[in-house]
Formats: sequence, C-alpha cells, structure tokens
Amino acid sequence: MGIRIGIEDLVANALIEMVDNDENNREVTYKQLDEYGAVVIDTLNAKNEEAVLIISKERTNAFLHDYSDFFQVRMNAHNEKCIALIEGKTTDELRKLFRGYLSLDMLMAFISEHSLQALGI
Repeated sequence: MGIRIGIEDLVANALIEMVDNDENNREVTYKQLDEYGAVVIDTLNAKNEEAVLIISKERTNAFLHDYSDFFQVRMNAHNEKCIALIEGKTTDELRKLFRGYLSLDMLMAFISEHSLQALGI
C-alpha cells in the first residue's frame, strides 16, 4: 500500500518547521510546498518506502475548510499564494494534531536537512 501523504500533513509539518525557525514567518507558499513535498517523497523512497503525495484541488479545498480554524489562504508580500497559520495558533497545537500518528520514517523525512532546505530553512 505504501505511505500516502496528504496536503494536511505537508502544510502542517512545513509550518511547524518554519514557525519554529522564525516565529514571524507564519506562511508557506505553494511553490515551497511543491519543493518540500518532492524532497519528503524522495527521502522516503530512498529508504525503500513507497510514498506518494495525495494532493488535488478538491483535497486542498476540503483541507482548508476542515481546518479553517488553523489555516487560511492569502497572498504574501511578494504576491505569491500561500497558506498561513492563523494568529493565535501554535506549533504545539499543530504537533498534537498532525504529528501524533506519523511513523518515525515519515517524521524524519519531514524534518530532514534536505526537506528543511526546500523550505528555505
């Protein structure tokens, strides 16, 4: 069956790392998500874990609706579309909600040096 990574996992883990690195940066661009997701998948595949991203416009819209108390879409200062963590929400809350069920291999792929470089960290 392999590992299926959805948009919710990708966004939450990217924002955990980005906000922890710089608490004033509470957003991730779609371009960063594409690059981050590709590196996470490559990292897992290199460990002989069959992994795929499950991302579509419909799933992204459903994710943004279901977690509207955590995330919002907006344009950043560079006029790039991004997903932002809503003010008042913390990375601890994201960790509890989105990391508790991750396997160790998945967590390590999300926080690997190469993955963080894809986010500009």
